[in-house]
Amino acid sequence: MNSNHVLVVGGGMVGAAVAVDLGRRGIPVRVLEARPPTRPTGDEPPRLRVSALNGRSIEYLKALSAWSALDHERLQDFDEVMVWDIAASGRLHFTADDLGFDRLGVFLENDHLQAALLDTASTLESVQLDAPAAPLDIRPGRDAPRLLLEGEGELTPALIVAADGAASPIRDSAGIGVWEGDYGQHAVVATVRPNPPAGRQTWQRFTPDGPQALLPLAEGMASLVWYVSPAKARLLKAMSEADFIEAVEAAFPTDLGLIDKVYARGSFPIRRLHAQRYWQDNVVLVGDAAHVIHPLAGQGVNIGLRDARALAGQIAEAYRRGLPASHPSRLAAYERERRPDNQLMQSTMTAFHVGFTAPIGPFAPLRGLGLQIANHGGWLKRRVLRYAMEGQ
Repeated sequence: MNSNHVLVVGGGMVGAAVAVDLGRRGIPVRVLEARPPTRPTGDEPPRLRVSALNGRSIEYLKALSAWSALDHERLQDFDEVMVWDIAASGRLHFTADDLGFDRLGVFLENDHLQAALLDTASTLESVQLDAPAAPLDIRPGRDAPRLLLEGEGELTPALIVAADGAASPIRDSAGIGVWEGDYGQHAVVATVRPNPPAGRQTWQRFTPDGPQALLPLAEGMASLVWYVSPAKARLLKAMSEADFIEAVEAAFPTDLGLIDKVYARGSFPIRRLHAQRYWQDNVVLVGDAAHVIHPLAGQGVNIGLRDARALAGQIAEAYRRGLPASHPSRLAAYERERRPDNQLMQSTMTAFHVGFTAPIGPFAPLRGLGLQIANHGGWLKRRVLRYAMEGQ
């Protein structure tokens, strides 16, 4: 591999976005993605893992020419959000009109977005796409991880972009530590056909066990998210479809209605993670390799795409100045730009988790009062929500 290339290890949504951004700037980049997804087909029900894209992410994808690569029949706009606490009467409600937006965002399948970005990358002359990639052996080295690709040997890129997820072997081999914690919950996720069909509203209800949420998907379908203890998650996963439907309908608010069909279900642990630094020598972290936040507000992919945009900009600036892609000044600038934003989002989501799941007994109505006050917050409400939805 040419030593002036950038190597992106992991072609997920964020890694693929980095590659497309660099490729469109004419910067040589290679992507290693071991398990590229198949693109969802038109008659296939929605897949299990979905994300919410805010307006800022949508504009970025348009700038990358990746938005047009999506099947828009599989996208679902949402323009209304409702949040409330089971123990109190207050509700936080806002719409796209309240914030001056055409829509609050779009829900789509993770596989769909990843496939569209990889397809876009494959059209760019500056991008070498290995998808599926040969097995990569990652070993600690003297100054940086040693990467040995099966059938090719050792790779010596100018910069290694670790987009290889929360368990990042690249990050660990580079000696970058993390702060991490476990929320003691699992998210049980189900793709369903509700009756009545889901519309353009997403809602979230806080309970003592954890939040419950509905994310509207295309064709009136929905993704249900139920935060529970690990033991209860195992119980729900082991149920028959009929028993699972009965349990959900009994536990969820009447806003859900009934469930006609469950297409898929699964669960995953809820954890938080933040790298102690975002770069070391010629390794730089993006997305989940750098930070994992509570999925309460669905901001994970949005802050990851902001990482991608910021890092690509700093790499481009290094090339413009005649510097190597791994020059410390540019990687430090990337971390200065992204760390405060990511830390603020992680801390905010942790505060929501603690504040709305803590068993505070007779003080529970205070949470509802807090939502009620926030709902009538006027300019402050709009300013906070614009930051949450757009990151600015």
